[in-house]
Amino acid sequence: MINPFADIVEPAGHHPESGRAGWQRWKLLLLIPALALGLIVVLLPRHADAQVQIVDSGSDVPDYSVYYQALEAREAGDHATALRLFTEAAENGVTIAQYNLGVMYFTGSDGVPQDYQQAYYWTRKAAEQGHINAMLNLGSLYYNQLGVNPSWLDFWPTTALLRNSNFADAASWYAKAAEYDHGEAQYRLATMYQEGTGVSQDKVEALKWALLARDNENDAAAELVEQLQAELASAQAQQAQQAYARWVLEHRS
Repeated sequence: MINPFADIVEPAGHHPESGRAGWQRWKLLLLIPALALGLIVVLLPRHADAQVQIVDSGSDVPDYSVYYQALEAREAGDHATALRLFTEAAENGVTIAQYNLGVMYFTGSDGVPQDYQQAYYWTRKAAEQGHINAMLNLGSLYYNQLGVNPSWLDFWPTTALLRNSNFADAASWYAKAAEYDHGEAQYRLATMYQEGTGVSQDKVEALKWALLARDNENDAAAELVEQLQAELASAQAQQAQQAYARWVLEHRS
């Protein structure tokens, strides 16, 4: 499954549509003793469950002036200045600047060298501050194992050993975005429940999320709904419909 990133956006709304596609990166073989590899996997810290911080009326709102200057520099084609100002704004806590830096480093656009480690760093910063598309993109990075592992572990066979852990982190971040009624995240979460990737296989749960994604006009969700309905017994499909209805009442009323 390809998990696209979204393009640079203005701060108003903060919920652009997805655009660019992610891809898998494979490196040369690294010969590491199996026992040492197993120990590394066990000792690696898990970060995906970090608390998402949502700005409320009592929070300090960061200064957006540097961010707007970065946009102006980008429009003028001054990519070096734009990068410097985007970085300054991001370091000062401007969530949309963090999100945009993540996209820029992922795509290698606007004169920025492609760097998945930096894409992960800034995307995670934005996701933890409650940027919903950043949550989606962070899930994509985990799903595709791009920049999420320390560089000294980003080689096969360690990537193979870490894959299930990264899938679980992807599902966790997709779920966070899905709870905010993000259609693309709902669809991706549905496919993970359908396949048992990163989560225990649960086609009833998959159908619930697919139905929600279809409501949000996700292009692939309608086909997935039909597929899951054909695979489930009538009692299971009814269970999924009930779970869907409860979620709608709770989140969309």
